[in-house]
Amino acid sequence: MDKKSNPALLQKGEPSRVPLFLIHDAGGGIYNYYKLENIGRPVYTIYNPWFRNENKWEGGAMMFVEEYIKLIKSVVPKGDILGWSLGGQLGIDIGRVLAQNSRSRIRVVGVVMIDTLYPYWGPPKTVHAEFPVDLVLGNCPPDMKEEILRCTQWSKQDSLEWVDRNWKDKGEIEGIEAEEPPPAVLLYATKYIPVEKSRNGAVAMTDYLRHAKGGWDLFPHQFISATWELPAHHFGLFDKTIVKETSEKIRRACDLLAED
Repeated sequence: MDKKSNPALLQKGEPSRVPLFLIHDAGGGIYNYYKLENIGRPVYTIYNPWFRNENKWEGGAMMFVEEYIKLIKSVVPKGDILGWSLGGQLGIDIGRVLAQNSRSRIRVVGVVMIDTLYPYWGPPKTVHAEFPVDLVLGNCPPDMKEEILRCTQWSKQDSLEWVDRNWKDKGEIEGIEAEEPPPAVLLYATKYIPVEKSRNGAVAMTDYLRHAKGGWDLFPHQFISATWELPAHHFGLFDKTIVKETSEKIRRACDLLAED
């Protein structure tokens, strides 16, 4: 496991304000966060330290939660924090784990969900459009492209397990899943990912619940305080034509949730 410069300070911001932690996407990387404009508060990034593994990590999503709490405490030993992460799952669960620990000196005051969709991709036989590799990873070296795709597939497997634990109609919910998540602001991409047209009109896996505002009505808790739209598709939110608006809405979401 690689821990070099993890977490890394991306923006110094105003040190007295609640810091924002931007945790990696499903591919494990943090490259897009370096395109953001000034957020106005300390901003840290956390990449997937198992990104280059040739074999899948063990422990599922909760292993990341436990490890990333340690990483966060290494730079912010106490106080309030804000977060965003892979599919929203890690940010939600980090907040719930810390809330359950009465002795914790850290509290997640809010989660900024940057086009975070409920990670349910349909019944087992659902057909999705082919992942647009060239659109998303066109400039990546072949070895890095392979690592990102492998990491994304493993993250998808963890998402299936997470959905099983966090399904509204499952019945009685116990443990961490019964804990109300921190409040969140959802920044919602209004466009679909460009894919090749097919007879069945299949969309990219990430867009399966886009018509339902991300599908969070399938989640057992109502925790989204506000939903703000962004005129882009999921992989275009950090493009130079829209990143100014994305940055501004992240800044506003942080201000709303932290109240600082």
